[in-house]
Amino acid sequence: MKSFIIFFSFTLLMGIYCISAQNNAPISFEKMIHDFGRIKEDGGKVTYNFKFKNTGKQPIIIKNVQSSCGCTTPDWTKTPVLPGKEGFVSAEFDPIDRPSTFSKQIMVYNNITSEPITLEIKGDVIPKLKEVADLYRYKIGELRLVSNHVAFAKVLNTEIKTQTVDVINDSEKPITIGFVENSASPHISIIASPNTLKPKQAGKLIVNYDASKKNGWGYVIDKITIIINEKPVSGIPLTVSASLLEDFSKLSPAELANAPTMDFNSLEFDFGTIKKGDNVNYDFVFKNNGKRDLIIRDTQSSCGCTAVDTKNIIKPGESSAIKVTFNSAGKLGKQNKTVTIITNIPGKDASGNDKNKIVLRVKGNIN
Repeated sequence: MKSFIIFFSFTLLMGIYCISAQNNAPISFEKMIHDFGRIKEDGGKVTYNFKFKNTGKQPIIIKNVQSSCGCTTPDWTKTPVLPGKEGFVSAEFDPIDRPSTFSKQIMVYNNITSEPITLEIKGDVIPKLKEVADLYRYKIGELRLVSNHVAFAKVLNTEIKTQTVDVINDSEKPITIGFVENSASPHISIIASPNTLKPKQAGKLIVNYDASKKNGWGYVIDKITIIINEKPVSGIPLTVSASLLEDFSKLSPAELANAPTMDFNSLEFDFGTIKKGDNVNYDFVFKNNGKRDLIIRDTQSSCGCTAVDTKNIIKPGESSAIKVTFNSAGKLGKQNKTVTIITNIPGKDASGNDKNKIVLRVKGNIN
């Protein structure tokens, strides 16, 4: 406790010393703090010039000026300020997207004081009135959406989940909303409520995701084309994504005890340095040391430059390999690519990660 009191007292004295040193320095500012008061968020940038006078006997040089955040843009007198002359440090603040009170510091580094002189600007930004385009940022035809991406995160392959997207008719005429039926997306059904929106009327898109009907595993994406007044809106789809996981909740204790494994010799391959355009091949060897068939549900590479080949079913006691080919065409410098293997292995590892997802890495350097 005594050491804390000594440290606190020392810090307080040093703060007082720095303020005193600034006040007694031959660089005299008209004011150290400027309050802009209440300013509008959409009213444009505001600027204040902190004027100072050289009250000493040698020229003052402002070496640098730094602000406490990027929203404050400083400027200053770049030439030496002679004795008796004046200079300035200018601070500009942009209130856009920064509603609420603010207090920003400007540090003035110079050739007179050992520590930078601290100036401050503050104020209160009045939020701008939200327009339709601010609330519904994404536009598909005459329809505006709060978001054009519906993310379902983790979904078990036995689950049905629902999300809604707020929308509004941003035109002066009624619009009827529909969706192009996609044979590749039978697991997604979308209903517009209401189906027809009056001018400036808000509504919702109700998105249902039936994972049992999706032929895929891991992170998957679908793109749905929206129809406005019986005309498909091309090029601007509604994106629906999910991370599909296998539901192991109904496995018996015996099935869990006899679960398959996927034990690799190594999870990482470093190909060293190769020439641009070369291909690299590597076999990630593994063995199923479990008592049930190991099923590889899916393999996903982090870029199209990595091709993967493997068997889908590996019997108990059997060894196999994930054959990976890395194509360096169009690549340069350090590379770090991943291959994610989705399997039927239940449970979690010691780190709490799902055992059914194994990540392999291929890395190296391309000249």
